[in-house]
Amino acid sequence: MGMNKDNLILIADSHIREGSAEEFFAMLARIREYAPRGVVFLGDIFELWVALDGYESGIHRRFLDWCRESKELFEVGFIVGNHEFYLEKYHPDAFSWIDLTAHTSPDGLRFVHGDLINRGDLIYRGLRQFLRNPLTRLLLKLTGRTIGPRVAEKVRTSLKAVNLPYQRKLPVNSLFQYARFVRTQSVRKIYAGHFHRHEQLDHPDGVPLEILPAWATAGEIVCHAADGSSRCAPWRELLIPAE
Repeated sequence: MGMNKDNLILIADSHIREGSAEEFFAMLARIREYAPRGVVFLGDIFELWVALDGYESGIHRRFLDWCRESKELFEVGFIVGNHEFYLEKYHPDAFSWIDLTAHTSPDGLRFVHGDLINRGDLIYRGLRQFLRNPLTRLLLKLTGRTIGPRVAEKVRTSLKAVNLPYQRKLPVNSLFQYARFVRTQSVRKIYAGHFHRHEQLDHPDGVPLEILPAWATAGEIVCHAADGSSRCAPWRELLIPAE
């Protein structure tokens, strides 16, 4: 894989909750020792993260502190998933970059969460747009110290239920369509999360697309090397610190 400083570490769907986060933060400490080119979080890092007063907890602040410190050492990118809200508005300083939908690196890597690739998932897409508009944000902000957190939890479970059938069945046709679409945008590979499985898809008319497994279930991450190759493995096996 070459020197660690040439490698990019990719993490998706860890769904961290308060009280079950120590393994995740142990991995973050190992990443600091590993000293990569950068790390990209592909969304749903927390089970729920509403970046407003009254909703954030100690694990969110601990993660933000790690990101702010680490971005001084290497690139720290974040793609907002469907379990995270308003990070791009209130915490952009914590990351080297943060995007709501997609980010393309200078060397042609396209990072997405994956929840918006299936354009046929109309109910989910409409609900996602509603939850992220300024009026909804204002209502959540005003109720952050009262009923807001309980309402946010109910919305999270509703959103998860609406999207689950599409998440369980991999939308291969939509993924191939997206891979063909970005071929004209100087993209040479797509990395996505959201589908909670590791898949590598190639289409003769598109660019390669790799879906990351859910860290929450497998503890696995992906390492992208400078030569374009990638390796998926449990984080303790993959993150061997540089000597």
